[in-house]
Formats: sequence, C-alpha cells, structure tokens
Amino acid sequence: MKQTFLPIKIANRSIASIAWVVLCMTTASAHAELRLSCPVQWDQLNALRGADLNASVMGIKIRDWTPEYLEQVRRKSEECSRSGAGPESLRRAEHMDGVSRVYPAAKQFIAENTDRVQQEKTRDQIGSTVQQSDLKQVVILDGKGLPKSITIIYGPTGRATKTCDTLSGGIGYATAESYGQAVQFARMCQQVSLTSAATVSMLERQAAAVPALYKALDAFSDRAKQLGATANPAEGQLKELEAQQQKLSGQLQALQLPNNDEAFVAASKTVTELRDRAQTSACGDQAVKAGFPASWKANYILMEWNAPEPFCGLVQAAQRTGSQIRYLPAGLLGKEGFEVKSPKRTVQIFTQADRVPGGEPNVKMMIPVSAKIDGKSTDVTRNNLRAVAAELIAALRNQ
Repeated sequence: MKQTFLPIKIANRSIASIAWVVLCMTTASAHAELRLSCPVQWDQLNALRGADLNASVMGIKIRDWTPEYLEQVRRKSEECSRSGAGPESLRRAEHMDGVSRVYPAAKQFIAENTDRVQQEKTRDQIGSTVQQSDLKQVVILDGKGLPKSITIIYGPTGRATKTCDTLSGGIGYATAESYGQAVQFARMCQQVSLTSAATVSMLERQAAAVPALYKALDAFSDRAKQLGATANPAEGQLKELEAQQQKLSGQLQALQLPNNDEAFVAASKTVTELRDRAQTSACGDQAVKAGFPASWKANYILMEWNAPEPFCGLVQAAQRTGSQIRYLPAGLLGKEGFEVKSPKRTVQIFTQADRVPGGEPNVKMMIPVSAKIDGKSTDVTRNNLRAVAAELIAALRNQ
C-alpha cells in the first residue's frame, strides 16, 4: 500500500504555529488586560485616588496601574472619537474633556499609588529583616510597620534608646554589636526618609572602626596604669604614651566620637600627672644648675595681673630655647631676682614674696617690683607689668 508523508517543512511550521498560540494564551492568562469600550468611561479613573490598592479599575488592580495603561485609555478614547455611535462632535468633545480633565489627575493618582506600593514593600521588607535577625531583640516598629526605636547597649548594664531622628547625635561608646545593629536600624530609617544618608554614613564608618579603636583604648589605658605606678618613668616611655594619646584623640575626632570615654579620660589624666611630675623633677635639676635656691622651683611669679605662672616653666623655657638664665642673689636692698639673656636683650626681674589676698597661704607668690631691661632700670607697676612681661617672654624665646 502506498504511504503519503506530509513534508517536513510544513509539519515544522504547523508545530511552531501551535506552540505560538499556546504561548500567547498562557501569556494572556497571566496578565490582566484593560476592559475598554466606546465610549471610554473616563470618570472611572477617579477611583484610582486613595482607594484600596487591591481594588480594580477597568479590569486592572490599582496597585498595578502604570502610565502605559493610562496611555492605552487615551488611545482608545481617540479611536472612539473618530468612529462610533452618536454625533462626531459629541464624541470629540467627550475625548477632549477626558484628556484635559481626567488624564492629568489620573496620572498623578498613579504616581501616588506607586509610592504607596513601594512604601508597602519597604514596610514588609523592614518587618522581615527585623524578624529574621537579631534586631527583633532591640528594634521596635510602630503600628504602621515603620522603625520606631532601637535599644543601644553599653557594656553589661548600660542601656539607651535611640529613635530615627536622634541617631544623628551618634551612639557614643556602645558595644561593637550595638554598632552593627544601629547601622541596620539607620538604613531602615533612611528607607522611609526618617534619617539622612549622612547619619547612615557616620554610623557605618564608626561601626567599621570601633573594634580596633576599643582595643587601642584598652591598650592605652593599661599602659598608662603601668607607667603611673612607676616612680620615675623614662622620658622615652612618657613621650611614647603621649604620642599614643594624641593619636587616639585624632581618631576620636575623625570618627566624631567624644573624648569622654571613662577609661580614656582616666588614662589621659595619668599622662598629665606623669608629665607634671617629670617637669617638676627636671625643673629642680635645671634650677639648681642655674644657681637658684631649691625652694624657687615651687614658687609662682606674677607675670600679668591674675595670671601667675610656675617659675619652673620659665626655667624650662629658657633651657629649651638656649637662653641664658641665672639667679641674682639679694643685694644691699635685699631683693632676690633672676636674669634672662638672649642675643637681643637682657632682662633682670627683682621680686618680693607675697601672698595674693584670698590665695593659698602656703603658695609663695613672687611679685615683680623692679626690672632692668638692657641696663635700664624701671619700677614695675600695674600699668607697665604687661610690657615688662612681654620683654621677659621675648628673652625666654631667645629673641
């Protein structure tokens, strides 16, 4: 029996056609289509305003409306104005009324609804993030699902509450874990425009730096305690500690963190005390070398009214700059003094010991009573005390 075969080319075309029809049917069923007819009912679009996002307008859910759908409505209305039932002038008038009156408002409604949909997605995302992470232990959302507050942890017992609008002030010396949580919270706040990008950036920089910073602060505190227990730490050790303090201060400033960390403040105070102790010791040695009585290192000299300066500072300033400073023993008039000599001037100051009214009874104040500047003598009074002090300071600076 003779068999007949359908040509392969035709068979393939038929299969392709069937597949195309099936694909189109599947696509059409997956996407809603506008229900439009002539004349177009423009006023239905007013339902886009502030309605339930899941309600339908012209067959499309309000949440799914886009400007492209609105453009389809306009094109359909224009088509209806050219052909359809009723007088052409009426059809044209209906079309123009819809385009001029309803179209702009509907476009605005669609934009507002798009924002509402995005806010809904953001709230869902925030809620999911909080529930699926350790944030649910510290973050509170408000009734609308927006970030409300976060609990910041400061060590074993310290707690504080921060809101989106107070994050810009930073969270200080919170734990490293709290910094990570605060960054996530700040990003949530930024998503809903409750905090700024600058605040998020600040917290991100701080969160990245605090682990190493805390280790450095602890090391500085431990080193300060060690040297503080030493009777006379070496100058090199003290300078190293001061450099460490200065570096940490710079880091805190760069990170916009305050200098009020308890351990840092205590360690800085120890550094200051160590430096004062070292200066007092050095002053005693230098003062004796310059011929001063040992008691002078504890004296104060009134350089300007209401501005007493430790005499040790004068001796050390002269030593640092290379000026010549020496003790002037009491002469016939019984006035002790000292001389500072630089290449440009020689200043001699004669003082009398007194106690400032209301001051400490054991603090000896040396008040200049006369001076000799480049060989020219003058009495020191309230009116010229600052001028004499300026000459002395210039000599101390080797000027």
